[in-house]
Amino acid sequence: MRFPIVFLALWALLHGVSKIVRLSPEWPLWAVALAGAAAAELVLGLYRYESGAVTPGRGRWVVGLRLMALAVLGWILIEPVWVRMVERDRNRELVVVLDDSASMHLKDDGADATRLELGERGLEQANLVKTLSESMKVRTVRAARSVKETGEGEAEGWGDATDLAAALGTVLEQVPPDDLAGVIMVSDGRHNRPGRVEDVARRFGILDAPVGVVATGSAEPPRDASILEVKAPEAIHLGDKMRVTASLKFDGYKGKQAKVKLMRDDEEIESREISVPQDHHREEVRFTTVPEEGGVGGFRIEIDGLDGERFADNNAWAFETSITDARTNVLIVESSPRWEFRYLRNLFYGRDKSVHLQYVLLHPDRIEGQDDVLIPASVSRPFGDAHATRLPTSEEEWRKFDVIILGDIAPEALDERDWKILDGCVKERAALLVMIAGPQYMPHGIASETGRGLVPVETYERHRTFYSAGGEPFRFALTAEGRAHPVVQQATGEAANDAVWAGFPAVSWRQPIRGLKEGAEVLLTANGDGQGEEVGGGEGLSAALDALAKRREHEAASALLVTRQTGKGKVALLLTDRTWRLREGAGDLYHHRFWGNLVRWGAGPVLRAGGSRARLGTDQLTYTADDRIKVTARLRDAELNPVTDENLKAELLRNGEVVSSVPLTSVAGSNGLHEAELAPLAEPGRYEVRLRGEQADRLSAEDGNAAVTAGFRVVGSRGPVELAETTLNRPLLETVAGLSGGKVVDAANAGELAGLFLKEGDARRELRETPLWDNALVLGLFALLLAAEWVIRRGGGLP
Repeated sequence: MRFPIVFLALWALLHGVSKIVRLSPEWPLWAVALAGAAAAELVLGLYRYESGAVTPGRGRWVVGLRLMALAVLGWILIEPVWVRMVERDRNRELVVVLDDSASMHLKDDGADATRLELGERGLEQANLVKTLSESMKVRTVRAARSVKETGEGEAEGWGDATDLAAALGTVLEQVPPDDLAGVIMVSDGRHNRPGRVEDVARRFGILDAPVGVVATGSAEPPRDASILEVKAPEAIHLGDKMRVTASLKFDGYKGKQAKVKLMRDDEEIESREISVPQDHHREEVRFTTVPEEGGVGGFRIEIDGLDGERFADNNAWAFETSITDARTNVLIVESSPRWEFRYLRNLFYGRDKSVHLQYVLLHPDRIEGQDDVLIPASVSRPFGDAHATRLPTSEEEWRKFDVIILGDIAPEALDERDWKILDGCVKERAALLVMIAGPQYMPHGIASETGRGLVPVETYERHRTFYSAGGEPFRFALTAEGRAHPVVQQATGEAANDAVWAGFPAVSWRQPIRGLKEGAEVLLTANGDGQGEEVGGGEGLSAALDALAKRREHEAASALLVTRQTGKGKVALLLTDRTWRLREGAGDLYHHRFWGNLVRWGAGPVLRAGGSRARLGTDQLTYTADDRIKVTARLRDAELNPVTDENLKAELLRNGEVVSSVPLTSVAGSNGLHEAELAPLAEPGRYEVRLRGEQADRLSAEDGNAAVTAGFRVVGSRGPVELAETTLNRPLLETVAGLSGGKVVDAANAGELAGLFLKEGDARRELRETPLWDNALVLGLFALLLAAEWVIRRGGGLP
């Protein structure tokens, strides 16, 4: 009867303990009790076996120590955890953010002080900071282009832009979430940096930390004309058209004429006459020019011909564009000349001079009796000699291509060795591999395991065709990831970009897939036949995860463009061969833009300075004092093989004198790339980066250059954005307050914000869990019991 009694006693004991602490065994409590009872019987049985060999007293000690060790082991196995709710005092902190940008230092018509002074006066008269300081910590920061503590110095031009998103984001980084009481912000709402304030405001709402806003500024714009934005390419190829778009604003100039000019240095390139039809007029002006000289061009948009402006320094916007002869090496391999290949070849061969194209047709149209000349594809062939009849002859030749595009080629076209070379080109050399689906073979017909590993999706069976796949005609639609991805940007702004893609003609063929591989992103889907419908979910984390999973399933079922980072390189899979339809009604505008975006995204940096052997560039032409500067160099020999220089460095020069230098690190397998990063530069002006190193100097000399240098400039802001729009942007401030649970008030009513932060009690109830088994005391006790049992057992002569 002892075994069932012990079993029931243990089961009852475990149930009782589970009422006090949480038990986490991997088996039910009855199983634990059963195992414990069986172990106890084993210990007692062993005692009966050993009792004749030792004295009764020693035997009882051995049994007792074994049972106690067994109890401790059981305690460890059931993993008891003490769970309780506790109250913790919060050290709440409130941050006052003062918008210290240039627009806040304006004195509006009829005002007796600047906007910032009026806001600070409102806080002082309401005694708001002092009142809140009695129950929480309060500190003040200043915000413009970046965030500064009170009394901290700032770089020149710091106030020439306003970044409210960075200001609120800095508060989230500096204050622990549990201690953040909220923010009081004094601002006119004129946010003009890239970050989205709304996204940061939502995080405050999640943390129950409201943003109270003291809004200052006039809603009536002054009489002024200004340039709101300029869109221009960072780099173009010599001989290509440079397209520049300027957004203009005219307030108070109804019936007037204005002249808008595109300048290069002091030379007028093109001009437009603007008629202002109303008091508050906005207009977009486009310029197109073909630069005749290479190098970095200093351009400027100017507004002339208007008098009586409130601000005279927002009528010019300077920008720079690199005009380079550097080319991207692109290889196209196709089986037969289908339409997708023809338009793509014509695009890269004739339209885009920034591409050095090689193309191989494995089964071209032939004239009977014509000899097949053996011409391997190679980047060393002269520019313009694009047609090749054979694939690259060696791995070194394959690795010289920046972009490799594979069409609907048969499995035997590339053997396992070729696919291993392609795998190395992508994963090590950081090339872009583009696969264009076809009904016969691509990508489902790939026989090589290495090749199938590069495909970013799970395909259907190999031995079939997809001529009738795709169902009813469909249109292109952007996914959530696609809306923010550079490859599919056809217009500025999400709504405009969505509209461009939705407006393309219906397409009738695409290849279906079974699913997405880990890390794959869908940028374009097919929208038709009920496809493209939104996938929503309920509230809560589990519902959100379920909705995300459903969205991924939906995107996989209708995918058109899938990308994936693969090693150091990238792979893009087009599941339709109809991108040439983007030309319908628009010429090559959208078709060229799409493929140009794809090539630039995957091929890596365009290095604007140097020759064919040694080239150098920075990731931007213009920086602010808050931006880090990425320097990239490429070293290759006469055959375009990569060269490594262990002593390579970049010297930073200003006015011809070396300011500092940093070593450049070789990027393994990258076809000669070396990289470094410079710290932000506080002093505005022009700078140069010069490449120095034994191999770099030798290659530069072979190019006919004394040294390779690339220039850039540091500015307070990239344009006169701060004083372009100066009216109070109350809608943005209302949105920030609404998303965070805050409130917007005028300076005279600043005291109303106190109620947002003065809440009953500062204690916070939180769940505490304390493991009662995973600590040194329990483990030490277990070891002590086993050691004592061993000593007593051995002392009695037992084995």
